[in-house]
Amino acid sequence: MECTDNIKNRFREFEDAMTSCLPKVDKKLIIELLGDLKEDEYPGYNLQIKLREGFNETSFRESILKDMGVVPAFHQDEKYGGHAAVEHRVNFKTLTYLNNMNDISYIRGSRAGGGRASIGPQLDRDEHDKIYGPSGGKA
Repeated sequence: MECTDNIKNRFREFEDAMTSCLPKVDKKLIIELLGDLKEDEYPGYNLQIKLREGFNETSFRESILKDMGVVPAFHQDEKYGGHAAVEHRVNFKTLTYLNNMNDISYIRGSRAGGGRASIGPQLDRDEHDKIYGPSGGKA
């Protein structure tokens, strides 16, 4: 019993560390990145970045271009607000940089490259899936 209690306690500590160190980053992204970092020190990801209401698109674009060398694609929706998609190589330094930006409220992502196709903008799709389910409402 002590061994399994140790696993549960360490997992709880790990969850607390994820929440305190990278509060804006999806826990699934952190866990996936940890596994990918074993094989590749800088794996490619398609990041979906939920932006705060009233964000400055020009300032955000210039910051990402200057610091990461890529131009984010912006998506705007009346109901869900704005978000940006960035395809880039990622490590914890990258996630920390994005986590510390004031215009960002949430970061998700999926592995890109290596024969993996992008699954499109997750933030829009997630809301649709909550309403209609993964099958899109089709029986």
